[in-house]
Amino acid sequence: MATDLTDFIAAGPRVRHIVWDWNGTILGDSGALIAATVDALAACGFPSITRADYQRHHCQPIPLFYERLVGRALDAREQQRLDECFRAAYARHRRKVNLTADASVTLRRWAATGATQSLLSMYPHAELVPLVSAAGLASYFARIDGSMGTELAHKAPHLARHLRYLGLEARQVLLVGDSVDDARAARECGVRCVIYHAGEDALHARGHFADLGVPVVSSLRAAVDAALVSATASREHRQPHDHSPRTTESGV
Repeated sequence: MATDLTDFIAAGPRVRHIVWDWNGTILGDSGALIAATVDALAACGFPSITRADYQRHHCQPIPLFYERLVGRALDAREQQRLDECFRAAYARHRRKVNLTADASVTLRRWAATGATQSLLSMYPHAELVPLVSAAGLASYFARIDGSMGTELAHKAPHLARHLRYLGLEARQVLLVGDSVDDARAARECGVRCVIYHAGEDALHARGHFADLGVPVVSSLRAAVDAALVSATASREHRQPHDHSPRTTESGV
């Protein structure tokens, strides 16, 4: 069952901070990720897959995803070879990748409200920061966190640490991502979540989100629109029912 976006966001307190995902959300590279995986499987001699196969089986952690695509358990050497082939293929496909169509204007629009935003990704931190800077987006973010070394395979502990660093109250935060792992991380950390779905290039089949209780949108702007509605609803909720003039008492 679809979750109504506006009702979902407005049900909680005002959204004061947005945590954005990078790959497949701000960066429109989901098609490149799919193509690179197809190429990697072929380079390693595994049966070919379709885009629909990718979307049907996509999951975290990635080693489990590869095993689902191949249809059997893979040993450490096979996993390493697949990872190497994927990285080489992704580097080729990424040259043609752009930001998601409305990413820049949406980040700018949220920044103009005076609220804050940050970037949290499972992409390697040392590679992520230069990419964000090259795209001209670094100044929008209060913090940028990518994965470090042998980080855990799921985003939830990564998100919890990100919130601690920023000193944020989870219930006033909105996570905008594109994966089931994003939705589960948000739920585990007590954060609201909106999923961006890139249509035919999305990493997940849309049905993967059906039982997660999160709204799914086709643009980043829609997520920010809903967050702005939460601010309006919060202000209206705080309006006093007694409209008589207030008297301010001083303790001095």
